[in-house]
Order: sequence, then C-alpha cells, then structure tokens
Amino acid sequence: MVEQCSGLSGSLDNVHWYSAPDQLFNPNNSGDPVEGYWSAATNRIVLNSNDTIDGATVRHEMLHALLQSGAHPRSAFLQNCGGVVPCPDQCVREAGAPATPDAATPRVSPSELEVTSAVSPDVLSSAIDGGLATFTISVRNPFTHPVVVLLPSNPVGGPALSYSYDIRLNNGGNVASREVAVDIGVTYFAAGETKRDVIDFIVIPVPTPSFGAVFGIGINGIALPPGSYVFRGDYGGQFAPDLNVVLSP
Repeated sequence: MVEQCSGLSGSLDNVHWYSAPDQLFNPNNSGDPVEGYWSAATNRIVLNSNDTIDGATVRHEMLHALLQSGAHPRSAFLQNCGGVVPCPDQCVREAGAPATPDAATPRVSPSELEVTSAVSPDVLSSAIDGGLATFTISVRNPFTHPVVVLLPSNPVGGPALSYSYDIRLNNGGNVASREVAVDIGVTYFAAGETKRDVIDFIVIPVPTPSFGAVFGIGINGIALPPGSYVFRGDYGGQFAPDLNVVLSP
C-alpha cells in the first residue's frame, strides 16, 4: 500500500524491526512521545509493543523508510499517501502550509462528490493474514476542474468534520468514529482527483466490536468478531452505499 501511494519501492529485508515495552520518545526530541520511529543510522523501525500490527503506525514508519528521511514532506504524507498513511497534528505542522487555492476555485458541497467504500481482502477471515483487513472510504471529484469542498461545521467546535464510519454487527454492537479536517488538503480536490481514508481492523474472536481489545493493534485499533456486518462510511455527511460484509472465523 505504501509503495503504491508513494511511487517508491523498497525491501522489507533491508529494514530491521524492533518492539519496545515502554513509552517511546522521538530520538530528535526526547520530550515528544511517539508510537514508533524510523532510524536513519540503521534503517531500523522501532514500535511500541502495543502498536506492532497497528496498520496506521506501521505504514507511517514504512513511508519514512522508503523516503530514507525522518522529515514529513507534504507531497508524500499529505498528498500522495494522504489517508493511507496518517499524518497527525505534529506531522501536519512539519509538512508546512499548503498552497492557497485560487479564490476563483468553485466551492462545492460534499453531496456533489462521489463517495464509495470497499473492504480488503475479498475474503475476510481470522484465518487469512492473521485477520488483518482494511475498510477504505474513497472520495472522487467528478468535475474536470478543481474544487474546494465546504465541510460541515463541528458541533463541538474546532476543525470541520471530514471522514466518518460506523461498522455495525447485525446482531448487536458497533464501532464508530469521526475525523476532523486538520489540513486544508482534505478539502481541495484537483480535477478528477480521488482522496481516501483507510481504516484498519482485525477479525478475531472477541465478545463485541471494540477498540484496542487486542494487544498489538494500539489503543484505537478495531477488533471485530466473526459475523454479518453493515460497513458505512461517509465524507462530510455524504454517505457511500452501505456494504453488507460477512467476517468468517
């Protein structure tokens, strides 16, 4: 996934992977707690032991390894791999301010975009890849010109709402979350451009859909027991068609 979005290729054999049981700190700023980091000196990726299969954290560090840089260039983290590789607040600040869209760029509502979603792999089972899988929300600008999307305001204040999802087990229980637009790049679409948001989950026998119920997937990692689900994703309140999904043991 990271090679595809970045256009770069590398070898896993060349990366040395480590996990650490205690809180990690940014090697360049000892007061900055992190879930993981990439070391230029050794091409080493070190992860907190509770984040070793947290897709978002792992992909972030893999992009550093592919770039062979500890920096967060906007082109890589917020443009080419935006939504595939997470870029939290500190990453956004280091990426620098984006170019200001031309004042003449049309403003549109989320309802004027094409919102779809998909799960991967095709067969979702705890017996395949350890149960690891992804739910991707894709948003396409159907116009032949760029647009700026006017996202709905956040009812609790702060940045506007962007992506959200609700993964609901038919016989009870769900996980849901909303994201905010921490960067203007989430709202600017080039002509025909598709943006996406990747949500990782794991199929595993747990009592109910939950966050952080499995060691290794992080505090926000999604654990889903086998069963029949409805996956629902949206961008700015524009919903993708519901996905009826069966997760197998």
